[in-house]
Amino acid sequence: MSELLDLAQAAVEAARAAGADWCDAYCSDTTEISVDVEKSSINYCATIRDQGLSVRAFTAGGQGFASVQQLSLESARECAQRAVAMSQAAHPDPDFVALPEPAAFDEVPELFDDALAGLGADEFVGWCARGIEEARAVADDAIVQGGAGAGWGESALAGSTGVAVTRRGSSASLYFFVIINRDGDVGSFYEHDQARRLADLEVEGIATRAAEEALRQLGSKPIPTKRLPIILGPLATISLIGSIIGAADAESVQRNRSYLAGREGERIAAELLTVREAPHVPAGMRSAPCDGEGVPTCARALIDAGVLTTYLHNSYTAFKAGVAPTGHASRSGYGSSVGIGPSNLQIQPGAQTEAELIGELTEGLYIAHAGLSPNPITGEVSTTADFGFRIERGELTTPLSTTLIGSTADELLGGIDAVSSDYREEPGFIMPSLRIASVQVASEG
Repeated sequence: MSELLDLAQAAVEAARAAGADWCDAYCSDTTEISVDVEKSSINYCATIRDQGLSVRAFTAGGQGFASVQQLSLESARECAQRAVAMSQAAHPDPDFVALPEPAAFDEVPELFDDALAGLGADEFVGWCARGIEEARAVADDAIVQGGAGAGWGESALAGSTGVAVTRRGSSASLYFFVIINRDGDVGSFYEHDQARRLADLEVEGIATRAAEEALRQLGSKPIPTKRLPIILGPLATISLIGSIIGAADAESVQRNRSYLAGREGERIAAELLTVREAPHVPAGMRSAPCDGEGVPTCARALIDAGVLTTYLHNSYTAFKAGVAPTGHASRSGYGSSVGIGPSNLQIQPGAQTEAELIGELTEGLYIAHAGLSPNPITGEVSTTADFGFRIERGELTTPLSTTLIGSTADELLGGIDAVSSDYREEPGFIMPSLRIASVQVASEG
């Protein structure tokens, strides 16, 4: 049994002794490294060791939450007592039912990498310096922004129902945004990589690709206001689909703050769209054997042939709705309480390559990046696509100047008429391209 779990269980015992009906405690010990690149210079580097513990306590339906940045038996017990005192003073929540019972689960391999956890900040600084050199080798006037980051550590969760979980994890990322400005003609592009294992992290070539794509974005031109078919590249696709899954957050649904309220089990997209959740992929970025409350995770289709199969629940929203928790409770650290979030998303590929989808269009747009996140309450989409190309006679031609997209989530998802067979893969994620039959677009200028 780990020291962290001992502390979490001591906090639970103290909370019960102080009068809590239900309680859980979460503690963690993490190390984070971050390097920031601005205007082609490394201007910031930090290594932070962070330790802390938090307690949720429920008394007669009232909730209290307390946290402390110390890991000792005394501080754990004091934190628990403060949480209980706040729960006793809080107004009762009639929708609170219980915390989840413990359940067995299988561990997911390769979520922690000793090689990654053994790196020093100088290694990350070196990666960023190399990235600046890569971009300038492509274009000596390139302006490089971006950076690198990593984190690793251990956490433990204990609950009054008997939940007892320990986890170790590691991850790292490298990202560059390259800008090329030639007499007011600006091209820019963003590229990144991320991984849980050092062997999976691409530390060379990212800035090169960003610079090459930034060069391709020079000479952008506006397009007339019209309806056109659009093809979303893998990163634009995951932006859209991730925001759709986010709107299926049961807490937002129950508060009538989601356009997906009342649509569980209904068709929300074309039949071509299936989105699976895969929480048990070895070394997956969002893989986990259980969620932030100890509920086992499971693979499932969140959107199955266009049908929204389930809302995403933690224990509070599930028991309020009279259903079983779905394994989507999330914790971003000991300083925050429990939220809701999905694990790895895998979009089912289609039958044609992205090149074939482009080749079938006489006219259209290809969008590599765009914040296509519908308003979570209304489902409306009003955003810009800054990185893309016109499609003319089956080929990518002129880069786009800032292009406005006006639509709705229902129109975008319902208009999907093809999914590419090739895809971008990040650890745990599968991201093909999507073609949408008709969308209203307009360029500035």
